Amino acid sequence: MPTLLQGWAVPTLAVISALATLIYLSLFSELYTLNNDETIRRPHDTNIHHDYKQPLSQQQQETKNQLLTTTTTVPQAQLTPTSSQNDNNYKVAQLHINAFVSFCNTPTTNSPPLGPALSSSAPELHQTGFSSYSEWIDFTNKKNSKSNRDAQQFTEESVVRPLFFERPPPKWIVNLTALEEPCDRLIHTSAHCLDALSKEHQYLVPSVAPSIKNSISSVPEKEGETPVKDDTIDFHVFWRGPITDKLSQNAHAFLFTQPLKRARLHLWIDSADLPGGVPEDYLQNEFAAPLVQEPLSRYITIHAWDQAAELAYSYGDGATEESPENDSDRDNGIEDSNNKDQQGPAPNFSNVKPVALSDEARFLILNRNGGIYLDADVMLLRDMSPFYDSGVEFAYEWSNTRMYNTAILRLFPGSSVARRILDGAKAREIEIMEKKRLQALAQKSDQAAVLKSDSYKTAFIQTKKPNARPRPISASNQSGTTASHRKAQALSKRGEMRPDEIYHPARLRKYLRPEDEKIEGNGLIMMPPAFFDPLWLRVDRKETKNTGDTDKMMEDLFTFPDAFSASANAVCPAAVPVNLGVSTSDNDTTLNNNTNDRIKDFTAGPEVFFMGAYAYHWHNNWLTPIEPQSWMGQMRQAFDDFVAGRRPNLYGEWFGM
Repeated sequence: MPTLLQGWAVPTLAVISALATLIYLSLFSELYTLNNDETIRRPHDTNIHHDYKQPLSQQQQETKNQLLTTTTTVPQAQLTPTSSQNDNNYKVAQLHINAFVSFCNTPTTNSPPLGPALSSSAPELHQTGFSSYSEWIDFTNKKNSKSNRDAQQFTEESVVRPLFFERPPPKWIVNLTALEEPCDRLIHTSAHCLDALSKEHQYLVPSVAPSIKNSISSVPEKEGETPVKDDTIDFHVFWRGPITDKLSQNAHAFLFTQPLKRARLHLWIDSADLPGGVPEDYLQNEFAAPLVQEPLSRYITIHAWDQAAELAYSYGDGATEESPENDSDRDNGIEDSNNKDQQGPAPNFSNVKPVALSDEARFLILNRNGGIYLDADVMLLRDMSPFYDSGVEFAYEWSNTRMYNTAILRLFPGSSVARRILDGAKAREIEIMEKKRLQALAQKSDQAAVLKSDSYKTAFIQTKKPNARPRPISASNQSGTTASHRKAQALSKRGEMRPDEIYHPARLRKYLRPEDEKIEGNGLIMMPPAFFDPLWLRVDRKETKNTGDTDKMMEDLFTFPDAFSASANAVCPAAVPVNLGVSTSDNDTTLNNNTNDRIKDFTAGPEVFFMGAYAYHWHNNWLTPIEPQSWMGQMRQAFDDFVAGRRPNLYGEWFGM
């Protein structure tokens, strides 16, 4: 028997050793794929290769870690960049961009080429180009004509040239990992990012995530349509005062770009500055009247803003005392969230009023209702559903500061991110009130009385002047300031943030991660600015210089007001000189040296304006007039024509059909 046991011992031990080795290697492999927090797996994409020109800087690593550690609902097998759309949308974009560059811009001797180079990025599109400016405009006008809508003809052209963009397939979302490198502002320009964004087939992927339920229901649907509440895309805009032409234009941009079978726009109007605080008669306002009547009212709802009720909801026990206007809104679908009774008492904000009320309103709106908040000066350019359905909460970067900009903000109703921001603002408000109280106490009492106060959390530096009052400094500043503190101080010095602005975007990093203010893992994704604000880095002169990319986008805009101007440097001219190679055949009316004839007016604004970007933020140019032949004038005309049934949108859809 001992001999028999010894004979079995060696192979048994060998098997046990092999199994132990396999288990160890398996565990090692699992641990290797864990992120820094060791709680969330990084999505792997073998088709994405990052070829950085130099080792990652701290900012690059922070951006990379944030994107890679995003909690995604897409299985690893579905992260391969592939789409049922193939590259149709990229072909449409390149077709018009190439025509614009060929016929509308004259690069100077010292300027790099404008826009993506057709020969390098899409050589197959040479066959779909245009021989003249008029041929391009004729093509654009024909595909957008009523005759094409009714007969659905133009099939011969569609074989040679792609006509319209295709909407993203239902529930396909943005794979941020695929956009990480091409949209890294430390490596590439905004123009490079826009080119990557136009290649939807490389970064849109299917999602199996369930819809995020919002707390605000959809407005009445068209007859025959079945509303799907959980599938509704809710956009929110806050506005104070009467509705203006530019606010109306941005509402029309929503209609022009978003999937109206599921998208709804909610305008929250604060009438506090109007006579008696009474809302205006929208039917008497030429810009508001269309928004409150059929057919636009199917997709747009105007709500009366009730500051007290919204504060009580987010900070109190559920807004039990609501105004009649708010009751009316609730009848139209505003619901209570499940956690409203879990909040503490509402703070007294009357003593600390934010300079920008909209900074406060956006968090109250989204905490209660969820959705995407848009500043009133944000114009939507493309279908936002891939971002909306992505299962993440996000804002975008404030130029190159590594601080958030919330001109576009996505939050879920009652989410942890929303709660931490609201609680952080409340704590800041209490801190400010306490500081003011102690400052008043210091003026009425001697220094000893002030120092005895347990709540007085400041240190004192004695000045050199005799008998001078000590100057208080923050206790946190005694050991030095963080980079985000210094940037916040710089903003304050420029007048962009004041102490009482408790909801200012510059404070969000502190609210979300008080311990270190890091972006990574704080729950709020910071999107690259080019996604929604493609001109900002150029205006601030912060485009990277360490690249071979061109820093000129095809619009050739350099300041935000330029988009409102019809100057030759800002938009395609109404006539093109012969020396640009424009055809002078009998069938083509052109400008030449012997006549004053002019070619067809430019009508391709939506087809080329910041192609690739999902939105355009025009930064408070409320008083800048819109010239008809400017970029903004071109966009307004296209939006109006779409709503009036005179042209389709970029997806070939006709309003009301």
